[in-house]
Amino acid sequence: MSERNSKLLRPLLGAVLAGLSCTAALPAPVNAQTYPPPAGEGIVATLQADQDVYTNQPASVWCPPCTTNSPPCMLPCYFIEEKTAEAQFTFQVTNEYQYPRTFEFSTGQQFDIEIIDDTGRVVTAWSDDKVFPQMVTSFTLAPGETKTFNADIPLRDRDGQQLNGTYQAHAFLTTSSPEPRVEATTKIDVTLGS
Repeated sequence: MSERNSKLLRPLLGAVLAGLSCTAALPAPVNAQTYPPPAGEGIVATLQADQDVYTNQPASVWCPPCTTNSPPCMLPCYFIEEKTAEAQFTFQVTNEYQYPRTFEFSTGQQFDIEIIDDTGRVVTAWSDDKVFPQMVTSFTLAPGETKTFNADIPLRDRDGQQLNGTYQAHAFLTTSSPEPRVEATTKIDVTLGS
């Protein structure tokens, strides 16, 4: 083959190979089902909290009543430390598609749970005080298989203040791909004790 013909065939061969590699990734019907499945198809996510209502106890001072009529009363007062409630969440991801699904992550973190107030602001997240390995990770769910993530979150905001009110808990997989996010939400109420 002449050098001129070789130069003409290279771009043509490159275009053919690029076309072949691109079409291999397109969804194709297999037994009347699309494979690979459309992004997000057949994935069911749920989020549950161990309670619907939590109570935070703020710090306080308690002074016992005086038992004498002659002042000054010399009984000591007691400082009662605050007790912050901790919500325990269970986030489950189930593959209800008939083919396996693989999820890839750019770090060791595979999920997160955010607590969001009624204005839409994230007040705290499970990952706030965590450090994750900087390595690519993944997991695969077989058809019908479920992966469960558990998270305990102290009910205080990022400034250390105890939460008080109604909040939405939002759990999601932290996948590195641009697929639709696998996510679930639930509502919790937090009150301040007296």
